[in-house]
Parts: sequence; C-alpha cells; structure tokens
Amino acid sequence: MQFAAVLYEGCTLVNTTPHAINVLDYRTHEVRFSIPAAPQPLRLEERLEHVGNLAGVPLVRKSLVANISLPEPQEGVFYVVPLAVAQMLQRPDFVVPDDLVRDDQGRVIGCRRFATVI
Repeated sequence: MQFAAVLYEGCTLVNTTPHAINVLDYRTHEVRFSIPAAPQPLRLEERLEHVGNLAGVPLVRKSLVANISLPEPQEGVFYVVPLAVAQMLQRPDFVVPDDLVRDDQGRVIGCRRFATVI
C-alpha cells in the first residue's frame, strides 16, 4: 500500500484514504493544510455469509476483516483512516476527520478537527 503524508507542526500525518484531506481553520474555514489522497488507499476486506431469507429476499451477515500491514505506532506519526478502520482496530495513532464542513451542495470540503476512536 502507498499512502500520502504531510509534516505539519512537528507531526507526520499519513493519509490512508482515497480522498484528499483539507484541514480548515475553525473560524474562517480557510485551508490550513492539505494531505493528498493515498495512491493505494487502505481497505477492509468484506466477508458475506448467507444466513437465510427475509420476506423472500436473501439475507446475509456482513463482516469486515482487517488485512492491514502498518508499522507499529511511532512518536509523532498519525494515520488518517476511514471510520470503520478506526472503530475496528482502535489504535491511538489512528485518527478520523471530524467536524466536517460542507459546501452549498452538501459535498465535504474539509474538516476542522480530527478524532480518535478508542
């Protein structure tokens, strides 16, 4: 896997997602810095198991499996990951974009903070 990284104020932020991450100023919404999209984003493997039918429609049990090879946590290095990855693996160095800002058409243009999911 290949990821994109940026060094900002002494921290290395590694983007593992397929989207560029724009970090916005809390008040002005101006871009403070951006992290390019990962050329080969991190993905969870989806597993399906047929469990029956519901009103004549197939019913499956869906689970996500983390087949992910990342280095051990390092001082000052944080990985921007999809929420499902953060929830599944709960590493203190995994962060997700939070407090999203959207344009007038509802598209996400950036985040004003990061969150950990532990």
